[in-house]
Amino acid sequence: MDEGYEKETFAGLRIKISVALKFRSFSKRQGKSQSMTLLAMVEFFDHNGISPDQRMYETIASLKYLIKRRFNAMVAIMRSIEKEQTLPTVSMIQALFQQELEPEEVDEWEGDFDFFEQQLTEKKAPSNPELLDTEVHIPKILHEHLKEEMEELKRDFGYVLDHVSLVKNRLGKDYLKLDLDYEAIERYQQKIKNL
Repeated sequence: MDEGYEKETFAGLRIKISVALKFRSFSKRQGKSQSMTLLAMVEFFDHNGISPDQRMYETIASLKYLIKRRFNAMVAIMRSIEKEQTLPTVSMIQALFQQELEPEEVDEWEGDFDFFEQQLTEKKAPSNPELLDTEVHIPKILHEHLKEEMEELKRDFGYVLDHVSLVKNRLGKDYLKLDLDYEAIERYQQKIKNL
């Protein structure tokens, strides 16, 4: 019996026979009485504000997947903007400020300027390349950022390794099984692509 509607009487509706047969089979598939199935259908259309005449062409699950993909794409774009525009700009500005704050060291170099002039005019390789060596400086901010990324990669890799288990196969070789859901794997793949 229908819960909450036990005392109500039945009313007859005039429905075409083919439509009534479809509705009865639909009610059986739902596992509800015809009254409760019809009530659920009416409440569904009222609650979602759609008309039965409209076609959605997509299932709700596919729409959720599409929204999720677009959201992931938006996150990837934001991370790309942060990585390629914001962080380098901030590190350059901080490096400039750091250089202005540091006192300039007066370094009196008494080298042979004729040697450099000769090296610039000649086409052959320099005979004393030690004088032309320069040091490569990495800004401290960039170094710290790279260290943070490395630590994050170590944590992620450790997490993945913790979810790997050995499966013993009686008929063939043993193999490794990864016990992660597909979303986590996609997240790690996206993170590696963004590096």
